[in-house]
Amino acid sequence: MNGETVKRLYDRALCAVFPRRCLYCGVPIVPERTVCDDCRAHLPRISAPICPLCGHQKADCVCKQHKLQFKAVCAPFYYEDAIRTAVYRYKFENKDFLASDFARDMATTVRREYAEMQFDCVTFVPFTKKQLRTREWNPGETLAHALSKELDLPCCTLLEKLYETESQHTLSARARTGNVFGVFEACNLQNVQGKTVLLVDDIKTTGATLSECAKMLKFGGAEAVYAVTFAVTRRKAKEKRPADEIG
Repeated sequence: MNGETVKRLYDRALCAVFPRRCLYCGVPIVPERTVCDDCRAHLPRISAPICPLCGHQKADCVCKQHKLQFKAVCAPFYYEDAIRTAVYRYKFENKDFLASDFARDMATTVRREYAEMQFDCVTFVPFTKKQLRTREWNPGETLAHALSKELDLPCCTLLEKLYETESQHTLSARARTGNVFGVFEACNLQNVQGKTVLLVDDIKTTGATLSECAKMLKFGGAEAVYAVTFAVTRRKAKEKRPADEIG
């Protein structure tokens, strides 16, 4: 009996006691798989070519080349369907073990979209001390550490969050920028100055948080900041009335 066969038998025995579950929705699945058929069929992948300014597929881009403070952003998935469920399980059901699986998909996207880049380190959107006491962990930080292992880069704490803010997901797109304005500060400047930094978060919606963090890293002396998230929220173009109906 070879080693691979022994491993399969061990996995089956283990799963008889602790059933393996789909990474995304959590339903029980057979030992040889990590994702259920339904989720696999509906993963909303973001395929190249993408818009580097918003992270959408070029066909879905509605950002009108509106520049933010980071050089570019990318993500493997849209924040929809099974991905939305997975992120909820990760962030709010404390399934921190999902970070390693998320990071593998993110690393594949980073290697594809930032193939020419030489990053010095990975960093993350920070929590305040109060947030850490309440939540006990920062999902973005855990994700950054997992991604740094995939990319063989150091993970450094380069930002501090100075003030409490309202949750971004509760605010309108217009209010999000003001909500995070001035709340971050660069720290550990010896690891910032002259460096090309990969900034990590779990979800990008408007990009306001990532942009504010990138701005402060640049104020701290970073050469360039690129962003990567596990998912981006797909934004739809506003419906326009025909010209003869306006006015």
